Amino acid sequence: MSKKELHEIKQQVKEKEMAKLRRQWFKVYKELWNAAEVCRKCGISRSRFYYWKKRLDMVSSGKGKGHSRYQRLLAYSRKPKTNPRAYSPEVIKLIVRIRRRTGRGADHVWFILRDKYQVYVSVTGIYKTLRREGLIRVRKHKRKRNETYEAPKYLPGDKVQADVKYVKLADERAVRLGKAFRWVYQYTALDVATGIKFKAIYETRDSRSSVDFLTKVRLFYPFPIKVIQTDNGFEFTWRLNPGITEIHPFTLQCKLFGYEHYLIPPAYPRANSHVERTHRIDQEEVYRGRAFTSLGDLHKVNLRTLRYFNEKRPQKTKHFLPPLKFGILKFQLTKQKLNYSVLNV
Repeated sequence: MSKKELHEIKQQVKEKEMAKLRRQWFKVYKELWNAAEVCRKCGISRSRFYYWKKRLDMVSSGKGKGHSRYQRLLAYSRKPKTNPRAYSPEVIKLIVRIRRRTGRGADHVWFILRDKYQVYVSVTGIYKTLRREGLIRVRKHKRKRNETYEAPKYLPGDKVQADVKYVKLADERAVRLGKAFRWVYQYTALDVATGIKFKAIYETRDSRSSVDFLTKVRLFYPFPIKVIQTDNGFEFTWRLNPGITEIHPFTLQCKLFGYEHYLIPPAYPRANSHVERTHRIDQEEVYRGRAFTSLGDLHKVNLRTLRYFNEKRPQKTKHFLPPLKFGILKFQLTKQKLNYSVLNV
């Protein structure tokens, strides 16, 4: 039983008890025939007494359609029957359609309605509509203690986070190996200040691919880079392998380019949260429900989705602007174009 149904049952029981109490008032009134004395004895106001007396003395229509004397002592529902600020059925259908098409939250639906359809409604109203339509599942979670944290502020190039995502590829090579699919690797870099992303697909996950990716990152961004932050994977460092004492090729290439190579604490992916979040976006918007059978097609999809992410996809944290436009407006970037030619697609 839901909380709403339980509340309605409690209200019905409470109202029936109040109706019995009101009947007692009029039993006392039949004995005394003095309204002031009844009000004094029962502890109610005269206006309240006469309101219910008027309800009780209503003349029935005589056609069996009236209420019994007991039902007349039940309070009417005070719930309004109409809401002048309710959304029209057309707006509700539009909200539901956008939600099902994009799978995004109330904030994104609000932006699409305002920007594309010129429909001005509130984010809260959209959220309540989605709840009523059963399109939002409320998660139960424990309330966390409030901890004040001020995120550090960066300029473009101050910190670029890099990571690797596994991607399934069901091509002819996988068939020859007797497998349903094989893994290829999406190297991703994200500038923390602007949110501009670069990603490339590689067939191997090793130091050679990492160095090649770093070279492309250097040519792709329209501003100089100071820090590259990665996890402790063997494609970026030998930190977790004490048997190897020489410098990793990726770290060496960072020094040649004048970058500092930061390593996050082991088993702590939250330190690379920005690039990890973009991997989730790629999984939800690019890879989920799709099967790739050609490495060339995967490269083309990678380029198309990369352009869309940087130049068109609105982001709430950036005032519903795409990353490139946000960087141009906030940081006055002098070079306003990204070098997609490094992908060679």
